[in-house]
Amino acid sequence: MDKKTDIEKDSLNIANDKIDKLKEIFPEAFREEKIDFESLRRTLGKLVINSDERYNLDWAGKSEAFKVLQTTTTATLSPSRNEGVNFDKTENIFIEGDNLEVLKILQKSYYGKIKMIYIDPPYNTGNDSFIYPDKFQESKEEYLKRIGEKDEEGYLLKEGLFRKNSKENGHYHSNWLSMMYPRLFLARNLLRDDGVIFVSIDDNEVHNLRLIMNEIFGEENFVACFVRRQNLAGKQDSTFFANEHDYCICYCKSINSLTVNKQQSNLKGYKYDDEFKNERGCFYLRRMDDDGIHYSEKLDYPIVIQKGEEFLVFDENLKKIVKKRVEENLEIWPGGDEKDKSFTWRWSQNKLQWGIKNEFIVLKKNKKNKWGIYFKEYQFIDNNLNNINRIIPYGTFIMDFPNNVSHQGFKELFDNKKIFDYPKPIGLISYLIKIASNPNDIVLDFFAGSGTTAHSVMELNKEDGGNRKFICVQLPEKTEEDSEAYKAGYQTIAEICKERIRRVIKKMSDEVKDKNQTLDLGFKVFKLKNSNFKIWRGDFIDNEDDLEKQMDIFKESLKPEAREENIVYELLLKSGYDLNTKITLYEKDKNKFYIVADNEMVIVLSKVDEECLREIIKLKPNKVVCLDSIFEGNDQLKTNISLQMKDAEIDFLTV
Repeated sequence: MDKKTDIEKDSLNIANDKIDKLKEIFPEAFREEKIDFESLRRTLGKLVINSDERYNLDWAGKSEAFKVLQTTTTATLSPSRNEGVNFDKTENIFIEGDNLEVLKILQKSYYGKIKMIYIDPPYNTGNDSFIYPDKFQESKEEYLKRIGEKDEEGYLLKEGLFRKNSKENGHYHSNWLSMMYPRLFLARNLLRDDGVIFVSIDDNEVHNLRLIMNEIFGEENFVACFVRRQNLAGKQDSTFFANEHDYCICYCKSINSLTVNKQQSNLKGYKYDDEFKNERGCFYLRRMDDDGIHYSEKLDYPIVIQKGEEFLVFDENLKKIVKKRVEENLEIWPGGDEKDKSFTWRWSQNKLQWGIKNEFIVLKKNKKNKWGIYFKEYQFIDNNLNNINRIIPYGTFIMDFPNNVSHQGFKELFDNKKIFDYPKPIGLISYLIKIASNPNDIVLDFFAGSGTTAHSVMELNKEDGGNRKFICVQLPEKTEEDSEAYKAGYQTIAEICKERIRRVIKKMSDEVKDKNQTLDLGFKVFKLKNSNFKIWRGDFIDNEDDLEKQMDIFKESLKPEAREENIVYELLLKSGYDLNTKITLYEKDKNKFYIVADNEMVIVLSKVDEECLREIIKLKPNKVVCLDSIFEGNDQLKTNISLQMKDAEIDFLTV
């Protein structure tokens, strides 16, 4: 296999990635590296449908949304050490920047690694503002310029990025779909095969959200629609009805690989105990003749109890079960009537005798004051004396976490000031995390808002001792000048989110100080930045003079303002390593290089001599990445190093 000689500066090419996967499955459908659709149709046969007969969702701007999705990015993420907590030890990540660009950057490093995604995107109520490419004819350069518009303080201009998507707008739903589609598409790539995504939404776009998620994830990968009680009291300004709910739509990457957790059943109903409490636990009484069971003649029999026979009886006065002699002859049929064929016993006659012997069966008066047969349902054992862990699925009706409740906890963190409108409740996100994640999973939120997901992950880790990690992405959207947040010094939503995480960490540090509990109480901050490397612009070359100017610019590939740590992280991401990868600086005499992931890769950013080369080869990395500029035009040195790397079976790449 030929060794690569350079490193890709663009993010993952989505179209090429899909084509490569298609080629693996249908190699016969490719001719000279292009798709032969006729061959593909022949292979698939009846599975192919005519274009005018298909069921699909279309909207104004869908093709442009695909172009936005398929356009690669050369942007990078640069560390901002002073804004986080415990940068070198933590594995939690906060990224400040446009989530579409960030998702593209994360494709190589986090492809198939995320267990759970939660997002709370704009609901498209007609009053909110959000990013969308409203100039569908604009060039890539115009788009990149627009998304980079900033004011003199470096904050993104609201008028450059945001539009109020009024319901009077002819493309009202289309704008929202064009904003959501590429983000959801890229998010799916990041999920593990057993991963899930939850999207909060209300009635304005729930129908369209289901349709685009069916298209992106596959209709067969729909998991559930959770309905949440949003408000404890109805809104007085509602025109017809008080809307008290919103939704959380759940899809998975692959329904065949999906894993979700269950919860312990509510044991409050187990209110009785007996001499078997230690091994069986408490119990409640359950009717032996519940109706609705398919009729069986074998299970329709009388239970006969002779007068004077000793039996377990529920004493109404004592409200407990006692063993005593029956005072009359009893013949008890299921349902209380021999002729009633809508009832049967749950247990066979042999099982009934076993139940009497093992003190499961109890006589108890029913509501009609007639004797009925009941059996004990224990906490810790089933009806065969086998140990049992009573768990039940989580429900899709969420009643306990209305928005009204969430405000107070958030305000307490910020000295009782209303810094953020409508933060999502911690309990809601924790509920979803409990369903979908395990203690060492990664949870992603790319509409981070006030930081509820980060807060919930840390709270849940404190609760169960887990080590879940979060990745939160939030645009530095400016706060309104008349808002409490702005007056308190928070100029962007991203600043509020970071400050919330810092305050949660401080609060938790105090809470666990004396509990000897090991938690990841920290987070790294990264910011979306332009590449540290100059990008070749072939579209600017119209003549020989233009070519010479470009060649002159590229004598040095790095931009003058590029910082060494930023370069390392950019090369890390573009080599497919995640943001928590271990980086070690090797520095001895005049030799200096970075060791990545315990010798998997070495990055060289300064001069390399024979001694430095020997040290690197001694480490036996899989790959060495060097700045091309360190050779200062010495092609002989570059060739010599390349040959030595090849002899040592090390991939050698330059950038």
